[in-house]
This record gives sequence, structure tokens and C-alpha cells, in this order.
Amino acid sequence: MKSIYQILLTCFIFAGFIACENETKVCDQTLSNSLHIHFSRDSQGIVRDTIMPKVTAFALGKDSIYKRQPLGNLFFPLSPVADSSQYYLKVDSSLVADTITVRYTRAKHFISPGCGFGTYFTLDTVIATRHTINDLQINNKSVISSNDTHLTLFFFNQ
Repeated sequence: MKSIYQILLTCFIFAGFIACENETKVCDQTLSNSLHIHFSRDSQGIVRDTIMPKVTAFALGKDSIYKRQPLGNLFFPLSPVADSSQYYLKVDSSLVADTITVRYTRAKHFISPGCGFGTYFTLDTVIATRHTINDLQINNKSVISSNDTHLTLFFFNQ
């Protein structure tokens, strides 16, 4: 009789761990809403998607996010405790780096009792230096999912 209780207790504990692990995965996916930036080039009036050869990018004052790899998209986290974020972007080792400043408003939203609250962002202003960036376009001001393309950067033809 005692061993049946031990087996049942072990099963309940194991089921609890599995349920918590699934809840954690759902929370991580729900809470992750990064600014999605897409790269394009304007070549003789025709806009084309592009992949930059050696991208180095990071949030200023933070650790490196991407380093020296070919990319056509970037995903930058926005700060849930500040109203702006700044990023360093160098798209090729032989070119001058740009800085991008993103200003936004934040709104807390309830996800679930297990996950708690997340943050939605609404883009207000995006400012970039113009060393390699020719232009930029805000595609979607509402940053509630990393699946949407929020910003497109247009680069000079080199």
C-alpha cells in the first residue's frame, strides 16, 4: 500500500514538472516580441531584398547580438523599462557603422496567471545615421509579435 502511494506521488510530481515546462515554453514564446528589421536595396528604382555579408549589430551598452554573419533580417529586443533603445549596425567590415535610435511607448498586457504580464510596444520615431543606410520605413508601428516586419532599412548600392 505504501509503495502505491509513492508511485502515485512520483507520477504527480513528474506530471507537474511536465506541465511547468510546457507553460514556460508558452510564456517564452508569448513574451518574446522583438523589433523585426528587414534589409533592402534600391537599385535603379527597383527595391530588392538583400543580404548583407558581414553584419555586426548590438544594442548600445549591451552584449553583441549578431556578429560577422550574412543576414537579411535583424531581431532587436526593445527595453521594457525605457522609452527608447539604441543600436549599432555595421553591415560590412569595410563600411562605416550606423546607429539606430528607436523611440516607442510601452503598454503592459496580461498574458496568463502562469506567465504574468508582457509588454507591447508602439513605435513612435526611428532615427538612423546615414553612413550606409539610405532610408528607412516603419512598416508596422505595433510591436506585439516578432513575426511582423516592423522596419525596413534601405541601403546605398556599394
